[in-house]
Amino acid sequence: MSNPQDPYGQGQQPGQPDYSQQQYPQGYQQYPQPGYQGYVAPKKALDLAKLVTIAAWVVLGLYAVSYLYSLTQDEEFGPDFADRFFGGMPELGTGMVWAGILLAVGVWLGKQQASD
Repeated sequence: MSNPQDPYGQGQQPGQPDYSQQQYPQGYQQYPQPGYQGYVAPKKALDLAKLVTIAAWVVLGLYAVSYLYSLTQDEEFGPDFADRFFGGMPELGTGMVWAGILLAVGVWLGKQQASD
């Protein structure tokens, strides 16, 4: 049977102190040591201009994906590719307008933050 204090079966080597029965002085209390919490980065303020600009690109991307998807569907505008291509342009234009508005708001917010 193996000794749980000596899992590798090495036993007490000659010339090494025996740490298995370590005794502490009377009245000694072992206090828990605080653990390392790691590096905590300072909080940054929310950059609203960057957030609105990212939202503008996301809106434009969603409208573009919707337009590309409509090109693959025969039921929406008919079997002719030209009908699908030009039939989806108004919706794509709407997405471009909304993205342009959001980009303009993002630029305006960026200039407002720069002037403060």
